[in-house]
Amino acid sequence: MRTCFLWLAIAAVALLPMPESSAMSQGDLKVSIGAGSSSPAPAASATPSDRPAPPPVVPYEKLLPFLPQTPAGWTAEKPSGSTTEIEVFNLSTVAQTYQKGEEDNAPVVTVTMIDAGGHKGYFETTTMRWKMNAQTPEGYDKTVEIDGMPGYEHSSIATNSSSLSVIVAQRYFIQIEVANQDPKELREWLKKIDVKKLGELK
Repeated sequence: MRTCFLWLAIAAVALLPMPESSAMSQGDLKVSIGAGSSSPAPAASATPSDRPAPPPVVPYEKLLPFLPQTPAGWTAEKPSGSTTEIEVFNLSTVAQTYQKGEEDNAPVVTVTMIDAGGHKGYFETTTMRWKMNAQTPEGYDKTVEIDGMPGYEHSSIATNSSSLSVIVAQRYFIQIEVANQDPKELREWLKKIDVKKLGELK
C-alpha cells in the first residue's frame, strides 16, 4: 500500500517557484507586469539569504509513540521514520503497516503521520483535491470533518481499499489506508491515535 497523494504533494512543494523576496511567502506565485509592457519584468534570482527559513518540524522519534498499538490478533511491521531538512522544506514522517492473518486477502492497514511544520505550500498542495466529492459504482471521494479535523476519504471497490486523511491542529497529517476491510474501519483506526496529544506536540 502506498501513501500516494502525500508523496506527490512533497514533490510538488519541492517544485514550487521560489519567492522573489522575503516579503513573498512560500507557495505564493506573483507576476508583475508594468503598464503598457508586453512582457513581465525579469525577476532577480533569489539567493539563499533571500529565502525565508522553512518552518521547523519535530524529530520523527517524537511521532513514533503516536502510531497505534498492534491490536490483538494482528501483526505489525517495524515502524519506519525519517526527518528531512533541505534548503526550502522540512519534513518528519513515520509509518507502520499492520496485518491480520496470512491469507492473500488478509486485512491490511497502513498508518502514516507527517509533520511539515505548517508549511503553507505543503498544506495547500496536499489538500487541493479535498474539495472534490464524487460517488460512482467504482467507489467514492468525499470531504469529511471528524471531531473538528478537516479530512478527505477515498474508497475503491475494485481494489477493496479505502483511505482517510485528516489534519490535526492545522499541522500534522494522518493518513490511514485499509485493504480488504469495510471503509468504516478507517475511523476505528483513527480512534486508536491520541490526536489531542498529537496536536499539543511541539
